[in-house]
Amino acid sequence: MGVSWTQEQRKVIDTRSCNILVSAAAGSGKTAVLVERILQLITDEHHPVDIDRLLIVTFTRAAAGEMKERIRAAIEKKLETDRDNEHLQRQSVLVHHAQITTIDSFCSYVVKNYFHLIDLDPSFRMGDEGEMRLLQADVADKVMEEAYAEEDNHAFAAFVDGFSGGKTDEKIPELIQKLYGFSMSYPYPKEWLESCKKAYEIQDVTELENAPWMECVKAELAKETKEAAELLGQALEICQEPDGPGFYLDLLESEKAAVERAQKAECFREWKDLLETIEFKRLPAGKKAEKEQVSPERQELAKNLRSQAKDFIKELQERYFGETMEEMAEHLRQAGEPVGVLVDLTLRFMELYQEKKKEKNILDFADLEHYALEILVEHIEEGDKRSNAAKELAEQFAEIMIDEYQDSNLVQEKLLSAVSGIEDGIYNIFMVGDVKQSIYRFRLARPDLFMEKFRTYPLEQGGEKLRIDLHRNFRSRKEVLESVNYLFYQIMGEDLGGVEYDQDAALYPQREFPPKEITEPAAEVLLLEEDDPVWKDQEDGQTARELEAKMTALRIRELMEHQEVLDKETEQYRKVRYSDITILLRTMSGWAETFKKVLNASGIPASVTTKTGYFSASEVTTVLDYLQILDNPLQDIPLAGAMRGLPDGFQFQELAEIKALGQKEEKASLFEAVLLAEKLENPLGEKVRRFLEVYRRLRSKVPYTPMHELLWDFFDETGFLLYQQAFVSGEQKKANLLMLVEKARAYESTSYRGLFNFIRYIENLKKYQVDFGEANILSEKEDTVRIMSIHGSKGLEFPVVFVAGLGKQMNLQDARESIVLHPDLGIGAPCVDEKFRIRTRTILQKAVQQEITLESLGEELRILYVALTRAKEKLILTGTLSKLEEKLVGFEKVKHQESQRLSYGIRMKGKSYLDWILAALARHKAMKPLYEAFGQQAYALNPWYDGPGEFLIRRISPLELVVEETQLRTEEMLKKGELLMWDCSQVYDRELRDSMQKSFSYEYPYEALGQIPAKLTVSEVKRMQQMEEEDSVLLYGEDTSASNMGMQESYVPAFMREEAAEVEGAQRGTAYHRILECLDYTSAETLGQVKEQLEAMVSGRKLTPAMRKAVKDREIYQFVQSPLGQRMQSADRRGELHREQPFVISVLANQIKEEYDSREEILIQGIMDAYFEEEGELVLVDYKTDKVWNNKIETLVEKYQVQLRYYREALERVTGKKVKETYIYSLQMGKAVEVVM
Repeated sequence: MGVSWTQEQRKVIDTRSCNILVSAAAGSGKTAVLVERILQLITDEHHPVDIDRLLIVTFTRAAAGEMKERIRAAIEKKLETDRDNEHLQRQSVLVHHAQITTIDSFCSYVVKNYFHLIDLDPSFRMGDEGEMRLLQADVADKVMEEAYAEEDNHAFAAFVDGFSGGKTDEKIPELIQKLYGFSMSYPYPKEWLESCKKAYEIQDVTELENAPWMECVKAELAKETKEAAELLGQALEICQEPDGPGFYLDLLESEKAAVERAQKAECFREWKDLLETIEFKRLPAGKKAEKEQVSPERQELAKNLRSQAKDFIKELQERYFGETMEEMAEHLRQAGEPVGVLVDLTLRFMELYQEKKKEKNILDFADLEHYALEILVEHIEEGDKRSNAAKELAEQFAEIMIDEYQDSNLVQEKLLSAVSGIEDGIYNIFMVGDVKQSIYRFRLARPDLFMEKFRTYPLEQGGEKLRIDLHRNFRSRKEVLESVNYLFYQIMGEDLGGVEYDQDAALYPQREFPPKEITEPAAEVLLLEEDDPVWKDQEDGQTARELEAKMTALRIRELMEHQEVLDKETEQYRKVRYSDITILLRTMSGWAETFKKVLNASGIPASVTTKTGYFSASEVTTVLDYLQILDNPLQDIPLAGAMRGLPDGFQFQELAEIKALGQKEEKASLFEAVLLAEKLENPLGEKVRRFLEVYRRLRSKVPYTPMHELLWDFFDETGFLLYQQAFVSGEQKKANLLMLVEKARAYESTSYRGLFNFIRYIENLKKYQVDFGEANILSEKEDTVRIMSIHGSKGLEFPVVFVAGLGKQMNLQDARESIVLHPDLGIGAPCVDEKFRIRTRTILQKAVQQEITLESLGEELRILYVALTRAKEKLILTGTLSKLEEKLVGFEKVKHQESQRLSYGIRMKGKSYLDWILAALARHKAMKPLYEAFGQQAYALNPWYDGPGEFLIRRISPLELVVEETQLRTEEMLKKGELLMWDCSQVYDRELRDSMQKSFSYEYPYEALGQIPAKLTVSEVKRMQQMEEEDSVLLYGEDTSASNMGMQESYVPAFMREEAAEVEGAQRGTAYHRILECLDYTSAETLGQVKEQLEAMVSGRKLTPAMRKAVKDREIYQFVQSPLGQRMQSADRRGELHREQPFVISVLANQIKEEYDSREEILIQGIMDAYFEEEGELVLVDYKTDKVWNNKIETLVEKYQVQLRYYREALERVTGKKVKETYIYSLQMGKAVEVVM
């Protein structure tokens, strides 16, 4: 059955010859449509395109891999019905090399293919993120040292003094690195940094008025004065009502008129003059007769509205008009000096960082993008133009497809435009995304690139550009979508969120769910009042997070009893499972573990899917503590952590005794106290001695042991890995520890070495929150509630979704920094008065802070949208809040508002997701019970009272949670009682008993096969088949005197060996084999010629001088002159001599050992020394350097007969020719002997 595409989807698939922007809402099947478009392009009957002529850019490697697999599977499916189609066969091969990739991988492709156009060594490697952080920290420190060392550094000193923010200057290097990261999201970072400086070069008020960033200030003034005017207008309407306070009318009208005059201002000075004159006088009391006719509620509402308008105007006056324009310009000029210092430091950092990377020949991902840009675009004064490389690539790619376009940045935009055909009049860029799901602002994504095209691309076909909107949702129930639409109609707009959420942007259900009886709304809101007196009176002091987790657990247990969901496989309804439920959190840190712990305590299996929490896992913390003290034991906290966390760990009492001992002897550090405790003759002293014995042994290995090996030594010495596996969550702990070993192995491949740098490497990862996330041991089929971040859930879907932690305040910290950064407005810095130590916010800083706040709130709205659109059948929103009654009173104005969108002020002042959600629900009938609980009334005449969308708003009381807790503990006690009273002699379930007995007594029938090796070398076979083992001492004539003295040959790495060292044992045999492999038999007629060849081998680095010294020239000459050597010489002249021939053959297992299964096969591998051809048959030769003590060459035949039998069999199988003779030649004895098989 074919896929049924909607009209809009079909348009996306079929439209050609223009730039296309697809605005694809959540669940609209954009990936399926993109794959179908690709298939249509490559299977077009008239103009088919090869898959490798498409450039398909996705956001993540996983997405790229999934898309490539989908396309490959689709091509294979088409081939099943059309096997002779050569074009499809060609695509099935090309798809593996197609450019279906991330932007980083595409940049890497460009750089590796065109490195010769820029000054770059092609053998570069990509730096590990931790390594790059370490390198950046080192470079930033060097930049600071240079600045301190300069003689005339007054400006730098003033900058450090004004912006360090503490006793150290640690904040300055961080600021440099942050500004560097910001600049690298621009195509030309140096130019952007220089433009940041210029923003402060304001000479007078006129320049201030005309500054580009001033437009943001004026836009904000316009929005907030409009809001104030609307509030005053609503207050006036109330005053004009029969029961309204009419005595307020005159004053409100004059205030509204003043605000409306300000709205018409065109320049900043005009705004300033008009807003400064607005004065809010005291409201008139009104006459007694007038007051008697006024409703107190209406009067209070009018006062509140006017008060809000007053607050808006006062806030604007304080924020922007606290100083004259001349003072503003002066403060900007003064702030320009520290900004100039910061920019110069960042430019120097950029220069040194580039040098360091070049020195180590490593790149980071930003380098890839900028090198690719340098290759593809020529940046000149007249403007950018495409390079020849870009033109070449533009000819190669028939279409550029960009997935998740809303997450692109300016560099990526310029790169992909350069390889498109736009300059040649070919419009071949296909962009798909959803600006409502742009949630990567922290990675400097630029959703405004998407919005610029969204606003300018026409919806009608026929031109060079086209916009297509996909709003049909194939994921969720109609009831869920209506609820989501209801909320976002009111809270998301172009002023906050970046996109107008209207009928065109809304979600429309396309999927048909089988009918079922609906007993409760698909969307729920669970509220818990954290300021309820019951919680405050509790002795256990549970946190708001724990209470919310308990509320969630209560609802999950209820769902498990009655909720049904549609099975993905059978398309039939079934009871909900734990694996159908997902809890989404905005912040995982501190929340995920709390929820997991509470759910598990409630009998609900829960697992955390996270990219955080690894470094806070107790087992990882203990290992890192131990590594820190191996580097430097004089660190009290890591030492205490390591001593406490080990299997034979110290109790707090013991640690206190040790510390007290140190204080008694006036020892400052804990380690010195431990050394004192070592001398105690009691159990504690014995325990300390055991600890120090292991510690010293491990510390002695630090200088020469790679990090991953040091970790294994630590596990072996302390038993730490086995100890951690014994815990309930042992598998998770083991996985985390093994992951640490892998990370240590990865660290070894960086440009840093040693324990000290590894500790710094880990500290930098922690500092910059580059968390690996706990090792994932969860299988897809495991029946457990999943807890994940909203960011991690993007692109996924779940039958039942809890969006938790909605009461948590949003993090707007970025806007409160002393120096704020914005990609468009640049650097917002204050003016610091060195003399009086006063910091004054500049107008530019205020503008940047306001813009960051707006963008942060918009991002939070989009994150909330992503969270709410993950649910297929049930959406449950949970949160804790305080002062609920006060919040409900504040919704009085909203209840009567008939316009769709909530006012800008309400949305702007939202501190949490719950603030937005409750404000949006304020007009909904679902709020009626909540209003009535506090003696308030809903307003049923509002058109938004009946939806769209149905909600259940439930206020969870303390009693409900207490009852739930009591029930859980009762069930636990009953279960425990059952187990304690269990009669082991009684059979309760015979069928189960028999099944378990059968399972536990099961013996694996093929265990013997596990003993059969898959592959063996010929030497291993020989050892297995001979009673006595081959002795390497005899083989290569090791010096017996050394052996008799008990000396052993120790392994020394090749790079550390002394050139003069004597070659012995196996190395001597290797030397002879190497010579006989390289020897030119045609130039070995005399001993002198042999010597010449050996010297040439040394100079050609085929032999080391030490190997040359170990070889006796005469033995080689004697071999060449022997009858066998002469035959080989003749064969060499004919070109029929073959040396060092590797082989692999399979033989029946029972040929190796009789007890092995005759049906199994074993691979035998080896290398034949030499063979040559004579008259169509073969002669096999094996030379030996063994010392034969009894001077009987037959001894060698006995020893190596098995080996030569396999050589012979392999040679006959490989060549298909008969081996007529087999020889062993002993170089020590100078004799050859034929081995008769």
